[in-house]
Amino acid sequence: MKYKWSLTYSVIILLIAVALIGCTANSGNDSLIETNPELEDSVSQKPLGSFEDEILSIEELTLSEEKLRSIKDHLIQTSGIETFRYSMEAIIKTNVAGIEVKIPVSISGEFEPVDKTKSKVSINMGFVSTEAFSVSGGGKLYFANSADGKWTSSEDTAQIFSSPTVILSNILHKSGPLAVVSKEQLADVSLLHMKVTKLESLFGNIDQDIQADLWINQDNLRIYKLTLQGPVYMPDIQTYLPSQIDAREATVNVSYEFYKYQDTISIEIPEAEDYLINGRLPGTKVFEQVNLVIGFGESHPEYKSTPATSGWHYGQPDAPAPWGVHDEFLPDEVLLQNLVQGGIGLHYNCEDGCQDVIDVLAKFSEQYPKILVSPYTGMNKKIAITAWSYIDEMDEIDVGRIEVFIKAHHNSERAPEHFKP
Repeated sequence: MKYKWSLTYSVIILLIAVALIGCTANSGNDSLIETNPELEDSVSQKPLGSFEDEILSIEELTLSEEKLRSIKDHLIQTSGIETFRYSMEAIIKTNVAGIEVKIPVSISGEFEPVDKTKSKVSINMGFVSTEAFSVSGGGKLYFANSADGKWTSSEDTAQIFSSPTVILSNILHKSGPLAVVSKEQLADVSLLHMKVTKLESLFGNIDQDIQADLWINQDNLRIYKLTLQGPVYMPDIQTYLPSQIDAREATVNVSYEFYKYQDTISIEIPEAEDYLINGRLPGTKVFEQVNLVIGFGESHPEYKSTPATSGWHYGQPDAPAPWGVHDEFLPDEVLLQNLVQGGIGLHYNCEDGCQDVIDVLAKFSEQYPKILVSPYTGMNKKIAITAWSYIDEMDEIDVGRIEVFIKAHHNSERAPEHFKP
């Protein structure tokens, strides 16, 4: 019974912490919008109105296999050859600590041939909301940092934040024949409703069927609408979601609408730092435990990693430790306050001494203001790099890998108190 009450209180505290972090995220979004006014103005919003409400009639339709092949070939050949604007609404369903979580995602954007898109991404879960701008092109996906407006880039892994033309291309090339569902009449257009068959593994590396439907303008064979339903591999999109959402698998319902073909659209690819790896932040994402200050020596549940990357920690006067190089072991309860403030922990575990490793790690503390170097016994590897809810481990020193981790996580707004020195 005591355990159940403890778990209940932990969940309540976690929700309160998430709400507070959500407020911080919202305040950061204001600065992002101010730093990108021309981008926000240029991404047109689709006029309000439900597609289903516009349908006047639905008719049965039969098309030959030859005609269906011809339509699919036409879609493949014409994909990405003209400008258009689009909107996307999605619901991602996943499980966090045994609780089902629904993540609503809205995107409004525009496309310029042959592969450039610009979009505004909004995620609003009530207690956590965020807004960001995205650009894609040349196989890269760019996101603007909501804290400072700087752009970062990663490989475009063809997930739901990617260009719709990338997703459409994957759908058309990785699927079987189209199948007719119906002909649907709107006020000003007749649509062919098609079902995509034998489509697998569209989002991430999950080998499961994806349900996909296309609505195609009967007169010009332009795509009017696309819907998708199926599994999504969460680590591929974790970077772009609120940090409290920590899961590996989920399902997604997505609806795209395409309009204003052949509008005048011009998209510039931003200059960006490239520290994401295959669309993900460097290191391993660790389940984010509660950010809670405890008294010195007070007991608490176990941490999820060694060294710890989130959870219970001391406050003043016991923590944080001074930034820089330490010769003595520092407990997790102290180190975590440094991570809470956006710091990076560089730790080593050398039974026979490793001055060469220490010297390399110490140089990073001279280059960045929030670096803490210290020995740490009991680690799985010789070297561990930590940030709030992230860890990277290695047995041999890798300067480039460490530097990428630091650039990605140092003083990041993902740390609850990154604004503290």
